[in-house]
Amino acid sequence: MRRHLFDLVALLVIATIVAGYLLLTEPSWRSPVLRVYVFVVGALAMLALVAAAGDAFPRRRRSQLDLALREADAPERPLQELERLQREVTLGCAAAFDFHHRLLPQLREIAQARLERTGRAPGPDTLGRWWELLRPDREPPVDRFGSGIELDELSELVRDLQSLPREEP
Repeated sequence: MRRHLFDLVALLVIATIVAGYLLLTEPSWRSPVLRVYVFVVGALAMLALVAAAGDAFPRRRRSQLDLALREADAPERPLQELERLQREVTLGCAAAFDFHHRLLPQLREIAQARLERTGRAPGPDTLGRWWELLRPDREPPVDRFGSGIELDELSELVRDLQSLPREEP
C-alpha cells in the first residue's frame, strides 16, 4: 500500500482540481461532474483496498533450497539418440522395409566395429547364424509391409553381438 499511496493521493488531487475547475467554469454541469467525481473517488478507494489486501498477504518467495530441489526433481529427458534408436527398433519389428533400411545398417555397423577391434572382418565364420541377416549384399524385402524382425530374435542378435570379443585375444 505504501508504494501506491503517493500515486493514489496524486490521482485524488488531480481529480479534485479538475472537478473544482469544471464546477466553477460550467455551473450547468454540476450534477454530471459531481457524479463522475464520486465515481472516480470510489474507484480510487477500491484501488487502495485492493493494494492493501495484496500487501496484507505475504508474498511467497522460493528459497534457493526450494529451487534446487525443484530442479533436482525435474525428470531427465532421455538422449535423443536413444529415442531415435527406440523408434527404429519399434519400426524394425513392425515392418520389413523399416528393418532393412533403418535398423539393419545400425546392426551391421555394430558388428563390423566389434569385429574390426579384434582384426577380423564380418563373414560367415565370425557372425555365424547371423551372417545371412547381416550380410551387406542382402536384398531388400519383396513385401515392404511384411513383418520385420521378431523382438526375441533381435534380443538374441544383440546379445550375440555383445558377446563378440572387444579386443584381440
